[in-house]
Amino acid sequence: MKNINNLLIFIALLLSGCTSQPTVYVYAKYLNNNQREAIINTFEKSDKYHVEINDFDFPTDITENTLLYSLLIQKPESIDIVSSLSASAGFSIQQKQFFNVGNHWYTKDSIALFLFPKTIDNDIAFFKQDLINDYKAQNCGTATSLKLNKNGSFNLESLSQGGDNVIESIDGIWKYRQYPYLELQKKGSPYADYYFEIRRSKGADKVSEIEFLELVSLNTSSLPEGCSFLIGTRI
Repeated sequence: MKNINNLLIFIALLLSGCTSQPTVYVYAKYLNNNQREAIINTFEKSDKYHVEINDFDFPTDITENTLLYSLLIQKPESIDIVSSLSASAGFSIQQKQFFNVGNHWYTKDSIALFLFPKTIDNDIAFFKQDLINDYKAQNCGTATSLKLNKNGSFNLESLSQGGDNVIESIDGIWKYRQYPYLELQKKGSPYADYYFEIRRSKGADKVSEIEFLELVSLNTSSLPEGCSFLIGTRI
């Protein structure tokens, strides 16, 4: 009897493994809540795939809606099915390939979708989400760092001018209305107090290539001439 029970348990586990749903990882950093819901609802109605939404960064060489699939995918037809479902949700896939882009490698039965909003210019594809980060000051006098938060607030830190290494902080909101300009508005101020130009460049060290994002100050009345805030991301 014990052997029969063990056999039944083994069969149940085997069947559950065979019927498990492949995972579709949706990279949705640039999508709003309505667009995310459209993707989730479309895949839930199909009842064929398990969907996981994330806000991870995209590989720098992905600039259009892209489907990546694992070389170990059990059902190759899933590639076309997932592509069709994505299109039904309003995101047509322009590129399909196996996992060999950036650091996004998968060894499971999985597919990834890298999705952009419907209206973008890929020549200047740059979004508000790309600005959220901690920046280090360059040639900014006593200013040491600038943090742009996801909720639209900013924090600008400086050393006190008294020379006692006390950190002073300025808070407010940041606005990204049009590329390549950024505005900072101090708390309680009726208008923007700081203006920056967004510049992007690439460099390298002994380890790898680095993509730089630099916020260059445009108003010398608030910050020294030549001041900028910089962040670097390894490619």
